[in-house]
Order: sequence, then C-alpha cells, then structure tokens
Amino acid sequence: MGPRRATPPQRAPSSKVSTPSEPPTPKKEVFNGLFGGLDLTFDGGPKFGPDGEPLEHNATGLEHTFGQPNAEVGDMEHTFGKREKVELKTTAWYHADSGRQQLEYAAQRDLQAICETVEEMKARGRCLTGKFTNDPEIIPDRKFPEVLPFPPEMAQLMLRRQLDEDVEDEDLEEPTFPGYTAWHRLSEFQPLAGGTARVFQEGNLSHLGRVFPGHLENMYLVEALNAVSLRPKLARQLFLCFDQERAVYILSLFKNGIWMKVEVDDYVPVVGGEPLCCRSEKFPHVLWPSLVEKAYAKVSTLRDPLRLEENSGGWLAVGGGGCAEDALVDLTGGVAGRFYTADVSPDRLFLYIYTLQSDTLFVCHVNDAKCARTGVSLNPCASHVINRAATFDGRCFVQIFSADVSGVHDGGLSDAVPLELWRDYPEKGWEGFFWLTIEDFHAYFETIIECRLTSSPDVSIQGMPGRLPKGLPYMETLFANPGRVIAQYPPEITVTTRGPCEVIVATMQMDSRITQVGSERQPYIPLIMKVYESLGNNMYSAHMVCRSNWIPTRDAMVAFQTAAGGVFKVIVEMPEHSGCDRLVIRCYSTSPADFMVNPAMAKHVLALPQAPPVASRLSLVGTVDPARLLRDDVPEPMSDDLDTIRRRHNAVHRSCVMM
Repeated sequence: MGPRRATPPQRAPSSKVSTPSEPPTPKKEVFNGLFGGLDLTFDGGPKFGPDGEPLEHNATGLEHTFGQPNAEVGDMEHTFGKREKVELKTTAWYHADSGRQQLEYAAQRDLQAICETVEEMKARGRCLTGKFTNDPEIIPDRKFPEVLPFPPEMAQLMLRRQLDEDVEDEDLEEPTFPGYTAWHRLSEFQPLAGGTARVFQEGNLSHLGRVFPGHLENMYLVEALNAVSLRPKLARQLFLCFDQERAVYILSLFKNGIWMKVEVDDYVPVVGGEPLCCRSEKFPHVLWPSLVEKAYAKVSTLRDPLRLEENSGGWLAVGGGGCAEDALVDLTGGVAGRFYTADVSPDRLFLYIYTLQSDTLFVCHVNDAKCARTGVSLNPCASHVINRAATFDGRCFVQIFSADVSGVHDGGLSDAVPLELWRDYPEKGWEGFFWLTIEDFHAYFETIIECRLTSSPDVSIQGMPGRLPKGLPYMETLFANPGRVIAQYPPEITVTTRGPCEVIVATMQMDSRITQVGSERQPYIPLIMKVYESLGNNMYSAHMVCRSNWIPTRDAMVAFQTAAGGVFKVIVEMPEHSGCDRLVIRCYSTSPADFMVNPAMAKHVLALPQAPPVASRLSLVGTVDPARLLRDDVPEPMSDDLDTIRRRHNAVHRSCVMM
C-alpha cells in the first residue's frame, strides 16, 4: 500500500512570488532569427543551458535543468515549454552548457536537507519508518524546495488524457485503476529481503547481472540497462549519492542536452504482486535497475497543480516501445546510433568492435529470419549485448551477454569456441554469457546499436585493450536553438581542427515522452547529417567524408577523424516542409577544435579534390550498402524494436517469456 495521509500538513495558499530579474539580453543582433551561430557565453556574462535558462555560478542557481524548478521561484517549471523568457525569444543558435559540474554539490546539499527533514519528522512521530517519501504533503520540502515532488499516487502514472477523462474522481490520490492499486517500497518488497536489500551487489564484480523487464513495454530501456550493467563503474555513476536507510536516492540523467539531478524514493506501483518496473535478476536484494527506471519515469512526467493544462507525460509514457539509442544516451550522456551487419564484412566488424570495446557500448538484435531458416535457437525477444571481443589462436571471437528470463540460449554457436576463452575471462555461461565466432555473429545478428561514452571517464573492465590514454576525456561543445528549425534553413556546423583529431557531432531532438498526452507520442523527424571537407574559397570536396543514418529516431550522429588540421562542414537535413521545435547540437573532440553553428542560407559548391582527403569515417553508423536500399532519396524505415518483436512472437509462438 502507499503511504497513509493521516492529517497531512496543509500548504499555505500559493502566493505569487516575484520573478527574479532576467539576465540582460545578449547584445548581438539577430536578423529574423536566421543569422547568427551566436555564442551567448560571453566572458564575464551568464552561461545558458540548452533550455535557454541562465546557469548561475552561485549556490542558489544550480537547478536550471530541464523539468526542474527555478531555484529562486520554487515553482514547478518545464523550461523548454516556457516562451516568456527573454533569452527564448530568439530563434538563433547559441553556445550552451550541459550543467554537469553543478550536479555533485547540489546532490550532496539536497541529500543532507532531505535526511535532516526525515529525522525531524520521525522525532515528531510523523514519519515512524524514518524513510523519505517524495511527497511534500508527507515530508515537507521547505529545506529542499528545488526537489520536484513525485508522490506514490496514480496521477504520476497516468498520461494527461487519462487524467482528463477521470476529472470527475474526487480523490486521485487513492485511485481504483485496475492493476495499479498499491505501492510498495522496493527495500521492503519481501519480508526476507528487508535487511539484505542493497542498491548494488557488494564485491569487485566484472558485471552487475541481468536486468529483466517489468510490466511496461520498455525493452529499449532494459537493453540499455543491461549494457550499463556490464560496466559496473558506469552503473555506479548513475547515482550521485544516496542514503538507503532513509530511502533517498539522487541520480543523474541526461535529457535534452542537460544533465539532470533526479531525486526519488523507493515506492513503486505493484501489478499482480510484482513491481511495475524492471528489476535485477537478484531482486529484491539488488535495487539499482528499478531505481533507475523510477528516475527515468520522473523525468518523463510533468505535473503542475497550478497549470493543469500543461501537464504531460507520466510513468506509463516510459512504455510504448522505443529505441535503445535514446535510453543509452539518456543514461550515459554518450552519442549513439545504429548500423547493420549486412553493410560490413565480418573481419572489419571484429576490428571495429575490438578497437572500441573499452569506451563504447554495443547492443545487438538477433536476425530472426536467418535463425528461423537455419534452426539456430537464439531468442529474438531477449536483450543481447556485446561484452567483449578477443582473439585466440588466430581466430576472432565475440562474447555476448544474454538477459533471457528463460535461461541462456546460444543456439549451439558456442560449441565452436575453444574452452580456453572461458578459462581466460571471468564471465561464466550460467551468468548469461556465451562466446561465438565473428562469422557466426555476423550471420545471426542483424542490428548493432553503439553508444560512444563521450561523457564518461574510463569504465572498461579487466582484459580490455586500452584505446585512449587513461583520463583523456572528450572536449564538449553544446549549441541549442529554442525556436523552430525548419527544412528551408537547417543548421550547419563548421568544424575547424588544428591537427590530428577525432570529432563526433550529434543532433538531438526534444524527447517526446515528456510532452506525451494520451497513448500516442509525437513522431520524430528523420534527420540526416553529412560531413564535407573544405577545399578553400567556399568550395567543398564532392567526396563525402561520412553521413549519419536517415531514420526517424530522436538523434542523428556522425564521427570522423582527421590526420591533420582542416575545415569541415557538417550539414543537417530533414524532409521538405518539415521542422523541429528546439534542437540541441552536441560536439565532441579529442583535441582542441573550433565549432560554429549557423543556419544554412545557400547551397555550397562541390568540386573534385586535387589531393588526398584529410578526414576519414570513424563510425559504422550511417554505412549503408546501396544495393540494400530501394530509394536513396527518402528516409529508411525503422527496424522493429524488441517490444514489437515480443508482441509478434507471443501472438504466434508464445515463445517469449513475459514478466
């Protein structure tokens, strides 16, 4: 059951708080919102986040994050949805900041304030369990007004249209919604686990175990969590700090170009005696995947009692299927995309995976049709992740992590693997791992989703080859446009490198789960990015350096490397007559490079180069065999996500075990 509300403290009527003075409007002029790859981060002036909010450098201005309240006003504010800000009245591109450096201090500050309040309420007899509930009517938030409430009640689960249909209900706090009538604490889910539940399993482990889905169609998130589970240091970085005794957990998630500090308790809705959310295979003794999903649900929920018409999202918005790329980016702050094994040879694929395995996550999907034809019994409904690549006796092998509820299904492919590989590496078959040759992997797996950990330090595990010098991070540059970007004036990024350099550029649309109303989400505009090398005199090489995928996903990415200094143009295109409300462009480089964003005002001249190219492709994302495409002038269709595959298989074969 959820927390009892015996004589909850009444809040004083909300009074209108004076809005703090707006920062001065940047002095650079914008002509019709088109001219200006404007850098609004002037020396000595305010920094702006991708939401258009100023990033203050004092202790009271740490919460300018998407979906978080203004630190001084204390009012729930969905900043990307606000248009009255001075800085949002321009539709120019400006230099933004992701706000990551403010998180650590703010998290420690709020953890201390929450724990002090819980202890005070316990001393008064108002919180007998001594545990936090993210509801200001149960645990007052006077000491931590910047923490958004996420009470364990039905209003946080349901989407706005469902709430609108239930406006006649007088008490949404005690709903009679079928299947979601109770909330339990994860730490108290089973009496036997009450004293043994932990956020993470103790010990120096090479992985954190399998993550199984719950009762929502969110296999995209489960896939991402299984990939993160293989890098324990990366999983622990999701938690800024926590106090398990008082059930206070503060996590960091990357949404819409901003690092968000997300505070949650451990209440979850119960369906048929089981948590609604995903869970560790060691649940109820290990809690971290369930807590991450709750934090993910909170950032996908907007609830404002003063502006009900602006409410959107909800925990159920986390369901409905999706792309693993989105979840990987949200959890890690990396850059993600997908490619297909049919577009690359097995030997090149192995070299690619082997080289990148230290700082890249790889999720893979089974080639269902090929397995059915050949009788190879890989489970296409299960989450599969590449853990490592290795050579032995002149042959190439890949280790797969299969988070299959019914057990490990390797299709007999591991029979061709020498036993020495099992001996040389710590992962075991009963834990969900199996080895196979690169030829078998190429044949029986179809789609690979990569996520480059551009925002993380070294998280590799023992036995992996190093790629970048330890401690060498990517340099980050962010640009944002809070207006509407249309196909007639798409953004183009000018990249200037001064020497050998690796460059990654990603274009990010706003997450549609946060603004979802009803069961349908706003579809994403298919974006394509192309990279050209400058020949001077405003001319560019006709030989494209690389391109991104052209599919209807939230993000598009390109990655290339330069052997020497040069100038490059990255073009972002979208279908004719289409447009995107608000875009964020993320640029990363391994050595100093200059980035500038401007709207494309004219076509560029292409010419045949007279010298070898300076740059080359760095990622297989966007590599497409022309013979596989029916047309090259329209976006490619998306391959089915795991939730669609699970529905299809359960309707026909009943072969996917549903949790």
